Amino acid sequence: MKYDDAEYYFLNFETDALPNEAGATHIGMFMAWMMLHDLVSEDLEEAIDEVKSRQVTGREIVVDASDCKLLSDDLSEEGNAFAAWYYEDKYIGDYCRVFEISGDSADALCSVEDTWDNFDKLAPVLDQRFAEWQAQA
Repeated sequence: MKYDDAEYYFLNFETDALPNEAGATHIGMFMAWMMLHDLVSEDLEEAIDEVKSRQVTGREIVVDASDCKLLSDDLSEEGNAFAAWYYEDKYIGDYCRVFEISGDSADALCSVEDTWDNFDKLAPVLDQRFAEWQAQA
């Protein structure tokens, strides 16, 4: 199953100001959080240390290892259960609130810089949502 695909976003950029990889930033931040919480498949486990040490960002993992997509094959069973509950219906809204994104253009959504500082702003929201999910499971 495909949860998200950066191609959808970069094909809908209204300007040439953003690189195609910017379409994967929000996906990558989710992936980094999943990696840091051991919710990914065995195929991605060897990259976890690079993410934990912040040598690479989640976006880099999504671009290089997952062809700019977030797929069920990338996640563990528990990771898939959480993503199915959270990603499609709640994640983008949370992401937009954290980064104060208004409007629904791909450019606006994808203009957030791919930095660990930005990840650190989003991570507490993901922690809270994960706790919500666990409480109702």
